[in-house]
Amino acid sequence: MKKYIALVLTAFVLLSLISGCAPKTTEDIANQDQAQAEASGLTIHKIGVATYDIQDAQVRMFKDYLDNYIKECFVDVTFLYSDSIAGGEELMEFLALCAENGAEGVMVFGSYDMEKEVEFCASHGMYYIRPSATSSDAEFNAVASNPYFVGEIGPGIEKEYQAAEDMTRSLAAEGKSYLILSGGACLGNEMHRLRTVAMLETLQEIYGTRFQQSSDVLALVSEPTTIEAGGLKLTICPGYLVQAECSAAASEAISSGAYTTVLAAIPVTDLMDALNSVEIECGVIDCFSEDNYFGFKKGKIAYVAGKYQSEIGPGFAALYNAITGNADAYRVNGKAFRLEQGFWTAADPSEYDSMYALACGATINAYNYEDLYSVVKSLTPEADFEAFRNLVESYSYDDCLARRSA
Repeated sequence: MKKYIALVLTAFVLLSLISGCAPKTTEDIANQDQAQAEASGLTIHKIGVATYDIQDAQVRMFKDYLDNYIKECFVDVTFLYSDSIAGGEELMEFLALCAENGAEGVMVFGSYDMEKEVEFCASHGMYYIRPSATSSDAEFNAVASNPYFVGEIGPGIEKEYQAAEDMTRSLAAEGKSYLILSGGACLGNEMHRLRTVAMLETLQEIYGTRFQQSSDVLALVSEPTTIEAGGLKLTICPGYLVQAECSAAASEAISSGAYTTVLAAIPVTDLMDALNSVEIECGVIDCFSEDNYFGFKKGKIAYVAGKYQSEIGPGFAALYNAITGNADAYRVNGKAFRLEQGFWTAADPSEYDSMYALACGATINAYNYEDLYSVVKSLTPEADFEAFRNLVESYSYDDCLARRSA
């Protein structure tokens, strides 16, 4: 297998030299990749990747893994990326683009209407997977029986809540004031809603107070909202930071100096200038990125519950199974799978340092080609769902370190 990959990659390099510089759009890049690969005699599988923000650190991390590792291990695959997607209409437009360009599957990180999205993909013969996400039970159950919905891998409801609760308990203390960045909670993002509810519930418990409105209601506010009760003061600042008005509101709140602590359900990369301008600490549920690495070094990031770049590897393997003729192999009683894969957690720079090396390794990945080959039936015919489940759920830092040390 390695020899075969090396030979095909050599052909790719020669073809790239002949073809000259790549076009600028991801659509053209994907088409060029496919043309080059087809020239080498391969059957090429195009996969769409729907991102909420192509410039986001976590998305860049996932993209780096797909482009610079997965494409070397699975040379018959090419990827078509979206630009930033901030709403359901934009996502549907991207899915239509994928269909027009012959995509056989799509990886969707941010969903707005799963039932509509999956139905569209099914009508165009495209398999749909959420490789790193958490949806509500109602959303999942509405599409679980659709044969083109492969499944979902993510922290799940309990782990999303627990991650935010643990972060809040780690940073909360008497005399502090809090800015909560709730991200897309008000826009239907279940992950962000769960995290925000957990922050609000945990702070009220710690301070021994209750707000007049429930945490479920407050998590969904669509404009900055300040609440004070029993010595607890906080402001909820909603929205995706890719939207200028949301980024400006969050930056202004941070720069005001009114808060000691930021609790973020979303990445804070776009807010680093504001964070560096005042004395403040930040806990974030995000990823083990270079941005957060330097944030820890500068003393602004105090806590990270994060994903890592190869965490989407099993999701890719499941989608690859589907588009290579093994769609039924990992269905559970005829339905899509739903598996949990939680976060790594760092509460100080030394913890982050040790995890960061494995999280962003160029050649040594937490989920490497041997892991993925072992659950792809076209490469390992004896692979079964139990092996796949075990691989997915062996996501912890210790689990991944043990695999690489074996």
